[in-house]
Amino acid sequence: MNKLDGLQPKFRGRVEAALGVMNIDAELKKYGVQKIIVVEGLRTLPTQMAYYSRGRMKTADVRAMYEAAGLYKPTDTEAQTPNTWTLKSRHLDGKAVDLAPSKDGKTIWWDAPDTVWQRMGEIGKQFGLAWGGDWPQKDRPHFEELDEWRDK
Repeated sequence: MNKLDGLQPKFRGRVEAALGVMNIDAELKKYGVQKIIVVEGLRTLPTQMAYYSRGRMKTADVRAMYEAAGLYKPTDTEAQTPNTWTLKSRHLDGKAVDLAPSKDGKTIWWDAPDTVWQRMGEIGKQFGLAWGGDWPQKDRPHFEELDEWRDK
């Protein structure tokens, strides 16, 4: 299964176009990025609820939420570190995707320099994607459909 499966068709087309450019972008290559990895697209409500539980519930309860959603067992630190502020994510309706850089084409480079994330955001915005790196609560891997692009 492709991690882009389940995305709304027009949004998916823009994501695929942005990914194509990101994966050949000379500036990203200069920074050491070999590939952009699709981390997550369409998300189930149980998964969103598990993510939302982080930092809001006891570690054992967060782990129970993750288990119920069919996810991995989070570490103590992960369980107590919030990673979403909403239960109404656009991932739930196929209008959001998380993308991350990789130096080897397989492993996510979570601690990539800001210049890498910024360049990815610039490219995404060229294709009508809103970038979570522009938000007050930064979510640098997150791209979602821009409202004014919904019907184009």
